[in-house]
Amino acid sequence: MDLLPLHQERVNHARRKLFGIKKQLNLRTYLAQQVLPATGYHKIRIVYDQGIQSFSCTPYSPRKVSTLRIVELEPFNYRFKYANRSELDKAFTYRDGCDDILMSWNSYLTDTYYGNIALHDGHKWWTPAHPLLKGVRRASLCRQEQLHPTLIRVPDLKYFKELRIINAMIPLADSVPISMDQIFLPGAALV
Repeated sequence: MDLLPLHQERVNHARRKLFGIKKQLNLRTYLAQQVLPATGYHKIRIVYDQGIQSFSCTPYSPRKVSTLRIVELEPFNYRFKYANRSELDKAFTYRDGCDDILMSWNSYLTDTYYGNIALHDGHKWWTPAHPLLKGVRRASLCRQEQLHPTLIRVPDLKYFKELRIINAMIPLADSVPISMDQIFLPGAALV
């Protein structure tokens, strides 16, 4: 639950921006009232607007991703982690044999279908400055200065040694490295 304060910030920000609501939904209090599993790794999902609409807690196991297809997108808004993922779902259909997609707008990298990205150049970890969604894990790593936001274009991938996918459920240290030769341009054949 180390990321709970960042989830709380995101909820408060989204409710202010989308609904003009300043009153906070207290996630810690809400979760304390739920029956949660005592063991195992679980993903909690809270859907909200003016109030909480639904809650779920399901077992979680990370997807195995070893190949990425670069997909150039038309801009769309996903900055508040909407329940409607139809634009992301549509983009995911273009993975063409790869496990996941690496999205870009005007050749600037953003994220994958399942999370933000961290790229290592041999010295530092970098992340796109303008992802579709500024996830809580990404925010935490940026605040700790373990991850450095910058503009990264598709041609810049040659300067990096590995890519990792991070999200609230996958810490950087636990993320599986993806080799740069396993990132494919549209139409390129898988080896």
